[in-house]
Amino acid sequence: MTEVRISTPRGVSLAGTFVDPVDSTDAAVIFSHSFMADRHSGEHFDRLSAAYRGAGYATLEFDYSGCGDSDDDVLTVANHVEDLHSVSAWVKSQGFTRQLIHAHSFGTLAALRARPEAAQTMVLTGMITGPLSFDWPKIFSESQLDDLEKHGYARIPDDNQSKREYFVISKQTLVDLSMNEPDPLINNLKIPILAIHDHDDEQMGLVEMTEEIFGRLPQGSKLEVVRGVSFGRHEGVDLLRNLSVEWAKTHIPVRPNN
Repeated sequence: MTEVRISTPRGVSLAGTFVDPVDSTDAAVIFSHSFMADRHSGEHFDRLSAAYRGAGYATLEFDYSGCGDSDDDVLTVANHVEDLHSVSAWVKSQGFTRQLIHAHSFGTLAALRARPEAAQTMVLTGMITGPLSFDWPKIFSESQLDDLEKHGYARIPDDNQSKREYFVISKQTLVDLSMNEPDPLINNLKIPILAIHDHDDEQMGLVEMTEEIFGRLPQGSKLEVVRGVSFGRHEGVDLLRNLSVEWAKTHIPVRPNN
């Protein structure tokens, strides 16, 4: 296990954990976490990362800019797209030229927009491909919304288990969270994806979103709806792990060492 720092073109330093198993070759999995989260994704990514490594894949869990132990930054999809390109290029420079992006929830937006060159497939849980409606006063405090209106940004306390004290959001952040449309996310997408949805996604309308655009996804893509299970409550862990690892084995199989 190696703690790494990866620089972006805009000068932001990203923190990550890179693990290269003894039997790995040129295939790696990069994790893309959700909004106001970090590389661990509530230990969700840690468990999945271990499963991928058990199958012979190198893994990189990293904190997006403005999250976890990475440098401070405003949380926007545009920043995270640049971050994902930067970490993918770094992993490629380490010799891992075949990559799978495993993204969750709002992390799927960065994955679908970035489409790193080395990524040959994606596993997307809680994939978002359309607009969502939020009652912002129930999510952010009155003072935070006032700061957004007056100053253009607001600080949100970070209650994850990291050294970070707060996240920074802007008006663009709220647009990025709610005003998405399918075309920029799926037009000209060339690599197959595995979209996995759970019970919580059904309640949010994400399953219906995916079903509406599924016919436009690249050939070989697959939709798995796991009903009656909430991944966020650590339910269906084994099923999610098996679906993800089997997809990796099919689309970027680990090649035997010569």
